[in-house]
Amino acid sequence: MIRRLTGIAAGALLLSACRNPFAPPLGDPVSVWTDQETVGGLLDNFRQSYTRRDSLRYAECLACPDFRFNYFDADLGDYTWMPRELDLTTTARLFDHYQTVDLRWVGISDQLAALSTLDSLISFTVFFELSLDAEIITGHARFHVIRSMPESDACRSAFYDDAPVFRILQWDDDL
Repeated sequence: MIRRLTGIAAGALLLSACRNPFAPPLGDPVSVWTDQETVGGLLDNFRQSYTRRDSLRYAECLACPDFRFNYFDADLGDYTWMPRELDLTTTARLFDHYQTVDLRWVGISDQLAALSTLDSLISFTVFFELSLDAEIITGHARFHVIRSMPESDACRSAFYDDAPVFRILQWDDDL
């Protein structure tokens, strides 16, 4: 009987040693992620996805399948764009390449952050400061966002079920 109890205790100790020390406590109601039901919630999740280098959460910020990232290509000497899938791949590489990624929005008004209109295209410009390891990049981006239902079965959310959330339709980058 004692041998059996010792075996059970050793097994329990072994299982508890396999616990992920980086995981949040079970039942912890505190989360850094928002429900993206406001423009501010979308911008918070976008920032957190950069800071945490979380490409899955970043993907939730982009409309699917119609997202476009417009930017100036110095090699071409002209403006060009990339579709959602290429942007996701490029951003994942950025997250993998840098040890520290920190994004800060500058001067977002409370009125803009609180917008929660359903099925209306909202366009605005935000100023940012992006730190990539020791390099700091400042600039502004123009976002065109909408809060709507998922566009297709291929774009169903892993986090929001079928809830209407804000996503970025177009991002015009201007460094």
